[in-house]
Amino acid sequence: MIMTGLNLILSLLIPFSAGYTLLGFLFPNRCIGLFLKIALAFGLGLGLLSIWMLVLGICQLPFNSFVIGSPLIITAALFYFLGLRRKKVVQPTATSFIIQTRDSNQLHGSKRILHIVMMIGLIVYIALNIFYVFWRATAIPIATWDAIATVAFKAKVFYYEQSLPSLDHLPHKTYPLFVPFVQSWIAFNLGYWDNFLIKIIFPCAFLSYLIAHYKFLGHYTNRTSALLGSAILLSSNLFIYHATISYRDFFLMYFNCITVMLLVLWNNSKVNGFLILAGLFAGFATFTKLEGTAFLGVYFIIFSMINFPSKTFSIKEKLVNTMKFCIPSFGISFTFHIYKVWNKVLLEGPGIVDKTRIDLTWEKISLIPQILTSFLRNLLLSGNWNIIWLLALLSSIHLVKKRKNAEIRLILLSLILFFGLYIGVAVLTINYVWIAGAKSSTTLSRLILHFFPLSVLLIILLNYSGSPQKRGNTSP
Repeated sequence: MIMTGLNLILSLLIPFSAGYTLLGFLFPNRCIGLFLKIALAFGLGLGLLSIWMLVLGICQLPFNSFVIGSPLIITAALFYFLGLRRKKVVQPTATSFIIQTRDSNQLHGSKRILHIVMMIGLIVYIALNIFYVFWRATAIPIATWDAIATVAFKAKVFYYEQSLPSLDHLPHKTYPLFVPFVQSWIAFNLGYWDNFLIKIIFPCAFLSYLIAHYKFLGHYTNRTSALLGSAILLSSNLFIYHATISYRDFFLMYFNCITVMLLVLWNNSKVNGFLILAGLFAGFATFTKLEGTAFLGVYFIIFSMINFPSKTFSIKEKLVNTMKFCIPSFGISFTFHIYKVWNKVLLEGPGIVDKTRIDLTWEKISLIPQILTSFLRNLLLSGNWNIIWLLALLSSIHLVKKRKNAEIRLILLSLILFFGLYIGVAVLTINYVWIAGAKSSTTLSRLILHFFPLSVLLIILLNYSGSPQKRGNTSP
């Protein structure tokens, strides 16, 4: 039992170390703070692990804990020493950007007591949800259909075959492999297949995202608003549920929303580390679900809205910024898609397998009102989101007053683009049946989950009445 626990910790620690030291290299001035660094290191490390396993599979090298883990340990050591060297060279400047969470305004008397009680209540509520997610994820084995058919089955094949077999031998052969790779990595370290423990990555991703969500809100508002935003996020039944099962949707949500937050932070700071990290997380999103590739268009529009109109960058710097974002994001995506073409997977009826066949007819266009109604019914009446989307709608009354707030504009633009993307998919492709047709009962909710946390960010930012976060070099 002790060895199992140690092996489980080791399976998380190795990729985490690679992600943590890479962050130390990207941010030599400690401009993101320890807790955010820890949170981002988890997703970054698992992303690097999955891409490395893809490279091993393409080269037909064996899968085992030593072959997969040793290069990650070496990479962690390399970035650690490069980060130390860079810290000596790069000195903080007057424009250094530091993520921090501010205290709320000083209160006195009964207001202060009520504020403390509210803070304690929020903390207890958040802590109980964290405990519940970790308990449920590890106490119940993989049981849901897609988790078995499209994720765990592949992970089990990788574990017992100790290699990446031909994609033709796998179910849903065109689907990206991030989650199956990571689950098989857990099994390699455990030394046996365990339907309970391989799910540990999901509650860890839940905690990682929750920290990033809290720190992002805390930077632009204060601790009270950040805690409130975290509690509102946890009030969604579907968000909690997907943190405890092995569906790929939760990790797509994780990479997707953090990518948007990183682009917003880059707009605020112009720190290169945020842009490069956003490119990596965008690439990992494409390796998580097929929808992630479509999201690249959304990310590039947001990036373009920040980069090209900017008066801060020269033309040369704008081109360099484009390369810093596009090389990791599009590079990761193209690598897997080229590998599928190489395996002749996409040549065998991609419209049927990938669900991307165009199906635009006048009849489909006439169904647009029904598609919009399906979205509204899910957002407001399904019970998956509590009253969060209603709060977002009511909070829009502050848009005129806060129209100059860049963070709000970018997050709102992101939500509009994500909704527009899925509405367009329903109209243009054969996926109508899954989004607004007979099979939309669960699929549409999972699609909305991919960007749902952005609505909570929008609610808090729109309703925050304090002074804006000061930019500059302040203590974390």
